Amino acid sequence: MKDYLKFGMLAVLAFIFSIQAVFARRGFAIVVDPISYQKAKAEITDYGRAIEEVNGLKVYYVIDKWNVPDSIRCQLIRLHSRKSEPIEGAVFIGDIPIAMIRDAQHLTSAFKMNQLHSRKESSVPSDRFYDDFGLKFKYIGHDSDAPYYYYSLTSDSRQFLQPDIFTGRIRPTDVNGVSRYEKLRLFLRKAVNEKRQHNKLDQILYFNGHGYISESLQARIDEKQGLYEHFPWLHQQKNGISYISHTSQDVTKFFLMNELQRPELDFAILHHHGAPDTEYMDGAPKIVTAARAEEFIKAYCRGYLRRAVERHKDKDSVMAVIEKKYNIPESWLSDTFDKNVMHKDSIDDANEDLTIPDFKIYGYRPNCRFITIDACFNGSFQLDDCIADEYIFNPGKTVAVVANSVNVLQDKWNDRYMGLIGLGAYVGNIPRFCGYLESQLIGDPTFAFTPAVKTVDVNSLLAANDYKIWKKYLHDYSLPDMMSMAINQYHRAGKLSSDELLKYMENPKSSLVRVEALNDLADIRDDNFIKALELGADDSYEFVQRSALNYIGKSGDERLIPTLIKVAITNNVSPRCNFSCENALTMFPEDKLLSEFNRQFWNPNVSYLQKNKVGKTIQNAISSCATKWTEDIDAAVNPLTTKKIRMRAIRTSRNYCPPYSVPKLIAYFQTCKDPDIQTMILESLGWRNYSFMASTIAKFAREISQNNRYDANVRNEALKTYNRVR
Repeated sequence: MKDYLKFGMLAVLAFIFSIQAVFARRGFAIVVDPISYQKAKAEITDYGRAIEEVNGLKVYYVIDKWNVPDSIRCQLIRLHSRKSEPIEGAVFIGDIPIAMIRDAQHLTSAFKMNQLHSRKESSVPSDRFYDDFGLKFKYIGHDSDAPYYYYSLTSDSRQFLQPDIFTGRIRPTDVNGVSRYEKLRLFLRKAVNEKRQHNKLDQILYFNGHGYISESLQARIDEKQGLYEHFPWLHQQKNGISYISHTSQDVTKFFLMNELQRPELDFAILHHHGAPDTEYMDGAPKIVTAARAEEFIKAYCRGYLRRAVERHKDKDSVMAVIEKKYNIPESWLSDTFDKNVMHKDSIDDANEDLTIPDFKIYGYRPNCRFITIDACFNGSFQLDDCIADEYIFNPGKTVAVVANSVNVLQDKWNDRYMGLIGLGAYVGNIPRFCGYLESQLIGDPTFAFTPAVKTVDVNSLLAANDYKIWKKYLHDYSLPDMMSMAINQYHRAGKLSSDELLKYMENPKSSLVRVEALNDLADIRDDNFIKALELGADDSYEFVQRSALNYIGKSGDERLIPTLIKVAITNNVSPRCNFSCENALTMFPEDKLLSEFNRQFWNPNVSYLQKNKVGKTIQNAISSCATKWTEDIDAAVNPLTTKKIRMRAIRTSRNYCPPYSVPKLIAYFQTCKDPDIQTMILESLGWRNYSFMASTIAKFAREISQNNRYDANVRNEALKTYNRVR
């Protein structure tokens, strides 16, 4: 008996020690260039001390004496591999070289520029080079006029993102009349001060600008439901979640700026279009009266006329064309070049959007501590200035912004695991787990809110990279983000079957958990994935439905045609889901779509006013969608067209390639002798990682990669495609 007790005690102690090892103290790397370190040594030291005292991390100072990304990456890998106090994150302060990633566009959400363009424009600035140690890169070169170092993702690399640590950028530059070192000192003081406030996340704002996700009101309504799942304690918080729409006022930017300046605001989610220097707020004004309609037409035509004259066109001739085209009197354009009118029009145009100069012009000082900007290019940290930099390098209290370095897909899962920040997760962990190359943390990645709910140390769980310690959260619907992360951790470790994932998809308790289950099933692509898409296309949560419809198009499995047609003939579908449905229709053969449409729509149980007219409209829309890409596909495989036309058509098929066209591309590859065409076909096929034909593509690509009669570039692309879709 004593031996059994002794054995049991030893087992318990071993378990305790293993848990302690998992949660042992970890480290953090401050990577800084020598001059920035010299100019802001006191502030950097204070920042490091605050990280140690508040975050409990051991700080390592890495002075960049190499000025080469590879050397910095090696140092981070070394520090991450330490047996004691390994780093779980890093921040890049000052003039740290920027990795410009090439041949990895599939790791972005939307970026697909032809790499024959300028490499500055056709590469993706990304700190995934530094934080994802499983990726392999080949050095290409660097620019003499910018700290840009170019790397190609190799064909034998892992072809998906799974960063090992979280990272952030603090890169001030000498713009707007303030030196980069003064900006750096001021920011670090602010970051230290906010870190020591121990602020709980209890005030959230979300915003939508014009033209985003088809301006779907249903999506924004459901988003608030999702935010309450992310932050369940806000159910009891007065005015905990506020919302601004660009449609609620004539000029949005001042309203939004005032809200973001609220000292009590903790977190903001901004949905809008963007450029490096602009947040696009308002589109055309809402026309509610005849007088407003007249003024809108006048302003539009004045702008049209001015631009034409700037292009050296004859003013009177252009005026005559405008008056005839829009049937307006000459008097409506008589004051086009009046200085006062031009000044007012200029102000009205400027007030449609929030731009970098607005920060200085209006003394704009955002106080919202953490902001995510769901827009293109606002996080272009490689440039001398961008919107995200302006948010952190000002006297307000904003210390961290997640933004995108290049363009971004509107339908991406932008709030994945967002609720973890309310539980105390470092904000740098948001882009770490988002799965996109372009998503960047600008500011202090170690900033964290005081946990609103007492639970285990979330950051220790995230740093451990051990699925087993998430077990207790696999069925804890009280904290959907913890549950979703647990599901993903087990899925990535291969410890959850598709049957188990489908059960999560079938459970109505959490919309966020269903999104997680759907996305994890997409990696598996078996029959349960098809069942999940059938369920998701009828889900009550708009983003689940939209995601399912997007995956239906990417899958192209003809078993999904009945589900797709059911949505197509449904009257009340959100604008964005309708958009996704139309895109999905382009991925299936016209005859099979129409056959299913006739079976479903003309059933007596489908009730529409003027049913014959409605049916004809939907039928025409289905036919138009189904034949949308046939001309491009035919051009791609037609040896009688020019090489330029074929290359352009194949490149287009990276975005839109109906599965039924895959056999055509493979057949053409086998008869084509041009390595350039062959390489581009293989690259296009590599985008079909969710296709029901992925296994066919993988087998084909692997055979090509091992066949020495093909050009080396062709074999390399084949290997990359195989690793992407297998």
